[in-house]
Amino acid sequence: MADDAVEFKGTSFTLSVLHLKTVCLVDISKSLVAKIAQAPAFFHLVPVLINIEQVDDSIDYLAIKKLIESLNFTFVGFTGAISAEQRALVRQLGFSFVNAAKATVIREADNNVEPEPVAELMNDLIEKEPSKQQTLFTDKVHRGQIRSGQQVYAKEQNLVIIGSVSAGAEVIADGNIHIYGSLRGRAIAGAKGHEHAQIYCQSLEAELVSINGNYWLSESMEEYWSSPVYIHLTGTELMSSKLI
Repeated sequence: MADDAVEFKGTSFTLSVLHLKTVCLVDISKSLVAKIAQAPAFFHLVPVLINIEQVDDSIDYLAIKKLIESLNFTFVGFTGAISAEQRALVRQLGFSFVNAAKATVIREADNNVEPEPVAELMNDLIEKEPSKQQTLFTDKVHRGQIRSGQQVYAKEQNLVIIGSVSAGAEVIADGNIHIYGSLRGRAIAGAKGHEHAQIYCQSLEAELVSINGNYWLSESMEEYWSSPVYIHLTGTELMSSKLI
């Protein structure tokens, strides 16, 4: 039967959100090109939402989309706490508008309407998948240095590296990452969606770290640079602390 050809299920996906602080395309392009240069493989075809709550109504939606796609990102749509009229305009132009979880729509200054909670669309119609956050991972152990150009992936496991990760190398785990040495390349933990994943290393000198799709580039790690640290996720914000 035709009804058996497709099935809707509720689930969650990690998307990168690009927060615009200006509508100047030249400035946006320069900033993005500089970030992409630090980790080209990580950003290639990454799906992104564009948060527009910090910019004014002069934004050129179509030009923003074209710029994002020209830099080899996958454009998903727009998001942010904006007015109902602006959301309607985004949709009239043919773009998706995605409400962030637990967000509220801003109130118009000249009315008394209460903030509108984000609608959980089709909650009563869609079967939700069970949470996988409590999964217990086994350990994949790699002994020795991981050199530039190499990639080590621990599928449905934690990754334990007894050695260092060179610049240009990449280590990925669905669980935690433990590096008993220097982290100079890229480390991606919680790769399939695990918000409690953590990254540990003896010396933080990374090009990029990421947990559950939230990432830092090297300029965000200056506080504990070259120190033994662990990195974890609080909500959607990465946090770092010294190990000793």
